[in-house]
Amino acid sequence: MTVDMHVFSGDGPDARERWNRRWSERGVCPLQRAPAQWLVENARMLPGAAGRRALDVACGDGRNAVYLARLGFAVDACDVSDVAIDGLRAAAREAGLAINATRMDLEREPLPTDRYDVVVQINYLQRALSGSLVATLAFGGILVAETFTRAHVERLGGRLDERFLLRPGELLTACSPLRLLRYREGITGSPDRRKAVASLVSQRPARSPATARTAVPPIAGTAVPPIAAAAPHR
Repeated sequence: MTVDMHVFSGDGPDARERWNRRWSERGVCPLQRAPAQWLVENARMLPGAAGRRALDVACGDGRNAVYLARLGFAVDACDVSDVAIDGLRAAAREAGLAINATRMDLEREPLPTDRYDVVVQINYLQRALSGSLVATLAFGGILVAETFTRAHVERLGGRLDERFLLRPGELLTACSPLRLLRYREGITGSPDRRKAVASLVSQRPARSPATARTAVPPIAGTAVPPIAAAAPHR
């Protein structure tokens, strides 16, 4: 079983060195890598890109930032790794994409407030950041989030640090100030890339009817099979 390398570790000096080493070994190729499937599946729920800003949190090599920029968003992307950010900057210049890539320690540096029409956080978990993710959305903005749950270890035998795995229902609770549009929690993926994740699309409520963006209707019937019904896979 293969898992995306950039998985939810905390930031800080040790993380910076670790991720610099890993990205140096692997190489940064965001123009060639596919974006997260959860983001692609829900692209129709994002606001029109013209004049809109998006943020890719803990972006890794920037595959999701590249996808958003190709949709037409002006994208800010942040990560603790200098190597990943330098590689993303070079790729953005090569492709002429509107991506502002910044090295950032999310445990120590604050996100701006009321800024982004779209925020994407994939395969990263910093529990103390949940309030900032809500606040960095513009009113009516959309959050697209997905990361691994404890079932990835307990049911699938994944080798991940359990400190950075979601508890059942934890993502829903963390994003409760937002209007839920789509949610799933369970085991998904192809047979050779099965993963246990919680995935969410939510919208920050508009400040007032006069400033409201068009409300996005929830999508019905989006749950994946429950974890208890899935066979373990090692």
